[in-house]
Amino acid sequence: MGPTYDTVNGETKESLFLEFLANNRQPVKDEIFGFLPSQEEIASKKFGLDKHWEMVIDYPKRGGKYVRPGLLLLSCQASGEDLSKALTTAAAMEVSEDWLLIHDDFEDKSLERRGSPTLQILHGDELAVNAGDHLHLIMWKILLANYEGLGCELSCLVAENMEKFLQTTCEGQYLELSWTKSGRVVSEEEYYEMVDRKTGWYTIIGPLQLGALIAGNDAAIEPLIKFGYNLGRAFQIHDDWLNVFSEKTGKELGGDILEGKRTLLLIHLIKKLEEAGDTENLEYVHNVFKITREEKSQADVDRIIALYKKHGCKEWVRDQAKYFSQHALVYLDDVPYSDSGKEILKDAVDFIVNREL
Repeated sequence: MGPTYDTVNGETKESLFLEFLANNRQPVKDEIFGFLPSQEEIASKKFGLDKHWEMVIDYPKRGGKYVRPGLLLLSCQASGEDLSKALTTAAAMEVSEDWLLIHDDFEDKSLERRGSPTLQILHGDELAVNAGDHLHLIMWKILLANYEGLGCELSCLVAENMEKFLQTTCEGQYLELSWTKSGRVVSEEEYYEMVDRKTGWYTIIGPLQLGALIAGNDAAIEPLIKFGYNLGRAFQIHDDWLNVFSEKTGKELGGDILEGKRTLLLIHLIKKLEEAGDTENLEYVHNVFKITREEKSQADVDRIIALYKKHGCKEWVRDQAKYFSQHALVYLDDVPYSDSGKEILKDAVDFIVNREL
């Protein structure tokens, strides 16, 4: 039996995609740490710089699910090219997630990441952000190393495409942070615009396009956009759902409520409260999502979650995630991948929208 995962329905499923990730996770990790100093080298650093480097390698050591580098490698393989050609770019992709998460945790004042305290909780805001900056530079160092294996033209094309979707990611992050800062309630249309920029491009479209570019599968570039927008929405909607209803994420339960994030759960709740004419709870919800994290309590989180359940938000949002995942599968038919590659990617869609972890 290959790797399995628990679903939101309490089932356990075998997964072709998780097997693919498991088989390729260590090569990507080895590639990353080939660009980082060893523990012995870190221990020999003087003037306290060993502490800085321990911060720099902290998130890479913790390791995530490697979904983004996994999708990049899968796209390369499904396009008919050997995985080894995309390994360095996959390493850069994973490092990009690590430095973005360090900055994201600081911006959101998050307490936990991958089951442990966030870097700024451990070391303070300034040192954590500086470590994230250093990882950002290492990401570009890894991309520059592509020159040797891919040649100048292709390695530049890869770097340019990564730069473009990272800029789009920053735009999406701006939208989300600005809404939290202003206390403004947003529409579904605005939510999806943010998700398309922050999740669709960074998590799905970008990695898949990079894998296809490396393999010379130019015909896949455009079809992957519609596929990626839909799967990105399914991914983010389900991720928001897990944050509130799953205790297995390695992050604090209800963290999105504490951070004031504008999620589809919140948007639907406000709509239902308005329809019901429940001005008392409507005013309460608006207030909770205007005040700072420090001003909120666990009682606020519990009450918001209870309102989500009472007004059917839990089920409705799950249905929306499924809706977009089904649309992603329709658009996958237009992507020129191998049959075996498509089968693994179909399983990835199922994992993304049904995972409990």
